[in-house]
Amino acid sequence: MKILWFTNTPCSAARTLGLPDYSGGWLSSLERELGKIQDLELAICFYVNNKAESFRLGSTTYFPVARARKKSKIARFASDLLNRSGNADPSEIISLNRIIDAYKPDLIHVHGTEENFGLVTESCHLPTVISIQGILTAYAEKYFDGIPLAVCKKNEGFINRMILNSFAFKFELFKRRAAREKIILKRATNIFGRTAWDKNVISILAPRGRYFVNNEILRAPFYENVWRKKEFNTPIQLVTTLSDNLYKGFETIVNTCVVLKANADLKFEWHVVGLTAGSETVKIVAKWKKITGLNISFCGHQDENQIAALLMSSDIYIQTSHIENSPNSLCEAMALGMPIIASSAGGTDSLFDNGKEGLLYQPGEHLSLAGMILTLNDNFTQASAMGAAARSRALVRHNREEIVASLLADYKEMIKSQKKPVEHDNK
Repeated sequence: MKILWFTNTPCSAARTLGLPDYSGGWLSSLERELGKIQDLELAICFYVNNKAESFRLGSTTYFPVARARKKSKIARFASDLLNRSGNADPSEIISLNRIIDAYKPDLIHVHGTEENFGLVTESCHLPTVISIQGILTAYAEKYFDGIPLAVCKKNEGFINRMILNSFAFKFELFKRRAAREKIILKRATNIFGRTAWDKNVISILAPRGRYFVNNEILRAPFYENVWRKKEFNTPIQLVTTLSDNLYKGFETIVNTCVVLKANADLKFEWHVVGLTAGSETVKIVAKWKKITGLNISFCGHQDENQIAALLMSSDIYIQTSHIENSPNSLCEAMALGMPIIASSAGGTDSLFDNGKEGLLYQPGEHLSLAGMILTLNDNFTQASAMGAAARSRALVRHNREEIVASLLADYKEMIKSQKKPVEHDNK
């Protein structure tokens, strides 16, 4: 069985291409497991900035595809803008189809709807499945839930506005990519999802798509380590992983810190992975709130071993997003057995049993979140028991062998059921 993946990252080839290892994420873990299957051939196609030849590492073949680039600076800027806006340069789709023709896969697996890879289904009649990561169309509705557009416009730097890198401009591009996503999903015949939320949304956006459950394999350190604390630290150590997006809830962390600082009985430190003091959302919130001394430590990007070590030394993992599907960072904290608190955003409530395996609060409700932190701080036995229960749930959901077996069975069923070309509605 020959499978061709289209991915947003180079997966396990990141280091070979001089990219940080964390860019591979959970897909690298799945890739390694599929590499153990003797009767399966895997190839991975992804975008790179500069031209690169195909190559092979281990049992996987990699097809880097260079973005369409122009010679002059003005033309390159226009080309980059076109790609970022959600439109597809026809030459890129031609390049993708050439790889399909050359590799001749039995099935195409498109990971995510953020890129233009899913557009190959318009001209390709091979069995194809699209994995849902986030759903841009739904995310766009929540883009400014945490930090309003007016706040961004008032507090963003002048240079960002001049070079079209403001969040207002990014949102316009985000909406265009969401419009492309709708086209991709409308044509989709097979969908991989993993939460009640994405199943409900996909039933609307991909009415022709058959829905299959495909859970994710986590990175190795989160299986190998176990959170085994006997008591919380003093000060208590809180930890959150964020990306530099407005809807990830950094302002909720700031607002919660203000409340916790007012509680003289609680000493705390809040570690934020993925952001630095120079991140755009951090700078905007700092100007907006004008609050200092909040005991927030910015950790920046870290690899899987660094994150695992930080979580193992911390006390409570907290998710603050206004919209998510199934955040890997939360799943990793669960797998370690940490006490967790999470916003009930998107598919998060599918991940654990509220009150038994963790605590859920409404997105943005910093008073409720602060209260939950105080509650767990005063009840270590309860917090530890919920963490252990969360680990049991996570290890079942992220069982490597079962995920691979289910994936292969679904691949085979999709190939078998593809009896004739699909007629697409191109309107």
